[in-house]
Amino acid sequence: MYSYQFGIPALDEQLGGLVSGANVLILAPPLSGAERIAYNLSFPAKGEYCVLLSADERAAEVANYFKLNGTERRSLAIIDAITKSDAPNVPDTERMKFIASPVDLTGISIKMSKVFSGIVDESLKNPTPGVFPPPIRFCINSLSTFLMYRKLEVMYQFLHVISAKLKKNEWIGFYVLNNESFDARTISVIKQLMNGVVEVREGEKSFELRVIGLGGRMTPWLPYTFDPNGKLVVEG
Repeated sequence: MYSYQFGIPALDEQLGGLVSGANVLILAPPLSGAERIAYNLSFPAKGEYCVLLSADERAAEVANYFKLNGTERRSLAIIDAITKSDAPNVPDTERMKFIASPVDLTGISIKMSKVFSGIVDESLKNPTPGVFPPPIRFCINSLSTFLMYRKLEVMYQFLHVISAKLKKNEWIGFYVLNNESFDARTISVIKQLMNGVVEVREGEKSFELRVIGLGGRMTPWLPYTFDPNGKLVVEG
């Protein structure tokens, strides 16, 4: 079984990485940089891939962020649910797919399948010894936006299919949710599909995070900041 790392020394030291097939909810208030936390946890290590479904930032912005932090272009794929509303003729590429609206969950599912299949096919042509299927980090930024367009029950089914696919293929997933925009029932329903939660709160001097449930453990609250390129720095 492939072993994923957080890529954040303070978290890897305390938790020893992530179990393959894990789905992780990032539950955070506004202005806490939740999407940057998600992107950092989704950064693909050497030999890994990241597939990111964005309803909050355009593909070009997401790609630039990953590029600044050293991600190879071939290691990143983006499904963009924003750009096409302003530029309806924007063409799909091998690693960038465009959807007209976050409402179109069927279209999103189809293009996600194409992206995943493309990565698997590529890995078959250039196999890494002992690693199959290719390790993929999947991310949705953000569930909050999708829940503005679709009912909770519909999103639950959509996420159920995704989380099951990730588990089956030993991939991992990260999902951003604003904890101040939704009631306790909504958060509870989404949590049912998760193996763990990254909780974020505002501390005395800075925002803090803790990880709950992964490996049956819980970290203490850890202050964090971002460097000029948006790289997550967590105080251990």
